[in-house]
Amino acid sequence: MRIDLEWSGGSRYAVTTPSGARVTLDQEAKAGPSPMEGLLASVAGCMAIDIVVILERMRALPERLTGSVAGDRAEEPPRRFTRIRLEFTASGGAVSAARMERAVRLSFEKYCSVLHTLDEGIEYDWKAEVESG
Repeated sequence: MRIDLEWSGGSRYAVTTPSGARVTLDQEAKAGPSPMEGLLASVAGCMAIDIVVILERMRALPERLTGSVAGDRAEEPPRRFTRIRLEFTASGGAVSAARMERAVRLSFEKYCSVLHTLDEGIEYDWKAEVESG
């Protein structure tokens, strides 16, 4: 996999993916996400994709899936993430709390390649919920 990047001036960088998708990374997070925001979004997106695929295989596809991710960073450079908290909520369809928890756990422990690419010293917390009605 190869990602191309070109400095656009100031704190902005144009990124082009192998599929041709383009995104602007902005250190100041004005014209696009900062690289650290993009990393958190990638973790959440990777897990969400896994969760939906796993629930679909369980024949428990929800009508809606939402998530949030928060990260704590070290005070000193390189200011890496030291803790990441993830929350996913499913609603509608045939999803149960047990299936949702299993799907999140499988993504977290086994399938999310973005998460498993990160430093093993990061502390993680996660939560799975199902909303009724």
